Amino acid sequence: MSKPLKNVPEPSIQADAQHDVAVAAAVELAMEFYGCDAVTAAAMRAVEARDLDRQSHYRFWLYVFKSLKSNPSLINEICQPG
Repeated sequence: MSKPLKNVPEPSIQADAQHDVAVAAAVELAMEFYGCDAVTAAAMRAVEARDLDRQSHYRFWLYVFKSLKSNPSLINEICQPG
C-alpha cells in the first residue's frame, strides 16, 4: 500500500517557464504514445513515482496528469472514431 506524501504543493503554485515546457512536451508525447489512455498513463506514472518516494518525479507526472485532465478536448481529438 502506498503512503501519502506530506507537503506536496499544488502544481499550479510552483510552475516556472522551463518546467511548463517540459510538461507540455510530456503531455504531447503521452498523447502520441498512449492515445486515449494518456490521462491514465500519466496518473500511473505519478503513482509509481510516489510509491518509489521520488517526489520530483511525482510532482512532474502530477502536472502532466492535471494538464491532460484540464484539457479534455486534447484527448477527445485523438479518440474520435474513424
